[in-house]
Amino acid sequence: MTGFSASDAALEGFRISRERPRVLLGWTLFTLFASVVGAAITITMPKEARAALDALANEQAPDLEALLEMLTAVSPILIVGLLVQRMMDAAVYRVILRGGEGKFAYLRLGADELRLAALRLIFLVLAVLLIAVVQFCIAILAVVASPLGQGPMLLVAFVAEVFSWGVILMIAVRMSLASVITFETGKLSILESWELTRGQFWPLLSSYALAGCCILATGIAVMVLFVSIAGVALIATGGSMADLSAIMAPKEISLQTYLNPYVVAYTLIGCVFTAIYSAVIAAPGAFVYLALKGRQAP
Repeated sequence: MTGFSASDAALEGFRISRERPRVLLGWTLFTLFASVVGAAITITMPKEARAALDALANEQAPDLEALLEMLTAVSPILIVGLLVQRMMDAAVYRVILRGGEGKFAYLRLGADELRLAALRLIFLVLAVLLIAVVQFCIAILAVVASPLGQGPMLLVAFVAEVFSWGVILMIAVRMSLASVITFETGKLSILESWELTRGQFWPLLSSYALAGCCILATGIAVMVLFVSIAGVALIATGGSMADLSAIMAPKEISLQTYLNPYVVAYTLIGCVFTAIYSAVIAAPGAFVYLALKGRQAP
């Protein structure tokens, strides 16, 4: 089977961002628009739902009524987030696989994006079921080993847990090209990735790990730079770093919170980073797909 360069696959998203600045600008503006929509939904969210959301963020258990209200209230954000990310994925795939469809920064909202969204939901359900089955099997193994004592039982449970997560990682990597195949073929493709990635687990894992490390390092560098500049600006105007922390993590969400100049600057920088992040995360799969199919990028 045709191979590929793991490093080239990992850096493909950065290459696209560097070589297509107008496309990157379009993705940034689109991300900014999505952020504004998300902020508007958050501001208009009922206080009870927001309190339940804060409780979940703090690992507290809200009452059932508040939880249901919270889920109802945040469902528009979840739907918008799902569609936005799938639109970004499809845009990256168009750049790599089709090349010529460059209008509107390759962004669309059509059948391709809806198929990608449906595929993500299907995989989410399958992942939940798989994890539930794995945990059930681990519990059975622990019960079987319990007559040997607490030590052997914990050891069996630990080994089974590590092994099971290794298996889940292997399945996730082998199935990682399903989105690209679905986009390219125009139909939901759940199992085709398994055959295409046969014998390619370690190169795929290496490319994804390298891409993740690179975008993580980029994110840390951007955050450090922003905090340094914003901190100096606050201190110069009589503030402190504690004020910056309060601005970035406000206790109350309102329109005034989002219109703070530091929040606006942070949002703009975050949109640029999100656009690059989307390219870096989505590009390796499309790059690998072309390589394994023996095709040249258009």
